[in-house]
Amino acid sequence: MAFMETLLSLISLLSSALVLHAIVEGPKPITLSLIHPFSPHSPFYPGNITDMEKIDILIQGTNARMYHLFLMMREQNWNGSSEVDDIVATVQFTGVYFVAQVGIGSFPPSPGQKGMPYWLVIDTGSYLTWVQCEGCNPCFPLQQPNFPYNRSQSYKPIPCGDPTCPTPNQDCFQSFCGFKVYYGEDPPASIAGAIIRETLTFPSDFGGTESYNSLFLGCSFKSYHYEFQEPNKIGGILGLGFGGPETLHFLNQVGKKRFSYCLSNFEHTNSQLYIGGAKMVGPQVLSTPLLRGSNEALYYLDLQDISIKNVCLRLQGSFSGGSAIDSGCPIIVLLPDVYARVRIGFVQYFTQFHIQPYDSGSRPRDLPTLDLCFPNLAGFDRYPTMTFNFRGADLDVQPPSIFSVGRNYICVLLKSGPITMIGAFQQMQHKFSYDFELGDRRRGEIGALRFAPQDCGSPA
Repeated sequence: MAFMETLLSLISLLSSALVLHAIVEGPKPITLSLIHPFSPHSPFYPGNITDMEKIDILIQGTNARMYHLFLMMREQNWNGSSEVDDIVATVQFTGVYFVAQVGIGSFPPSPGQKGMPYWLVIDTGSYLTWVQCEGCNPCFPLQQPNFPYNRSQSYKPIPCGDPTCPTPNQDCFQSFCGFKVYYGEDPPASIAGAIIRETLTFPSDFGGTESYNSLFLGCSFKSYHYEFQEPNKIGGILGLGFGGPETLHFLNQVGKKRFSYCLSNFEHTNSQLYIGGAKMVGPQVLSTPLLRGSNEALYYLDLQDISIKNVCLRLQGSFSGGSAIDSGCPIIVLLPDVYARVRIGFVQYFTQFHIQPYDSGSRPRDLPTLDLCFPNLAGFDRYPTMTFNFRGADLDVQPPSIFSVGRNYICVLLKSGPITMIGAFQQMQHKFSYDFELGDRRRGEIGALRFAPQDCGSPA
């Protein structure tokens, strides 16, 4: 099925370069190749699994994302004498996140090596960049050696109480500037460690590499309740999220004003994330404000309504908590009341073609674990679009990003949850640029999200 092939290939997310050509900010933007989890080259590669298993992994990933980002995430003060339950620690990962290699530290005279390469998860829902360090106890399993910070020539410790410590409201880790984060509950996954200064090395858009010196980096020494699949190659996180101390924000540290990506429907096309680069301009480019929201690490948008095949659902006033956009969440999540009304909208659309949703009695066993599924009638191809009506811009989502289609089913990629969130599937085949030079700060805007349709599998 073409739709199933397109849907599964979307797991490659963040594919294809988003090359922007005007108003370049600095001579060398950071360009990171991102590897999707179902690629044989990915540290998350699950092996040869079925299409249904892939869909279920994405659903499980959405559930995990909601749990960790919205229900239980919190920060607490680290106390060097705390018991195990109070220690900060590690994020739980599923097979739906995207990773890039980053060089960390300086270890001359290794030929051509400006840093030890580590796979870091690209996370727009976290503002802290960290790696697991040598001497950790307890540690999560890692195939390569933990980062040997003491042997790096660019390592700079930050003493406890130093005015440059970016986390002054947290207690120190031993005698150093400390950090800690809890994710989840019962029991919480957590990491704890020291904030250090280090050199990070990235590929350059103009070839070669570009090193950034004396960046703040979390050095994780204690982790609890991890769920990495072994053998694990993931060393930490590259945080591109909002919130937290501004001095820790990655874009601020490298002196960039924007980052951008393009989500592809070509499974085997490597994607690229640009940090810095050009301002996104053009006749098809739309813009909507980036806002603060209830979860400080995420980016929010002013979602005003949702349309199905150009029919507005009249949801004005239903998004008082805002709507987040997150490339780390696979599929759409809607507040329960909004979900119920959107569900009715899809049922009404398919009813005109005499297609009724499966109920508990008629539902086949071999369906994805999604709530709203319809029989797939022979020859049916009149799938609707779904439009997110933001302030000043409409994001038109095409059918391959909305439906999982199999031999005997058409399932809608929707979930009910604690927030409205635009997932990675709904960002397919668009260029997106998070631009922090734009936005009216007096109105609470932190920047602007610019986007336009793009065949992300083709060279830009």
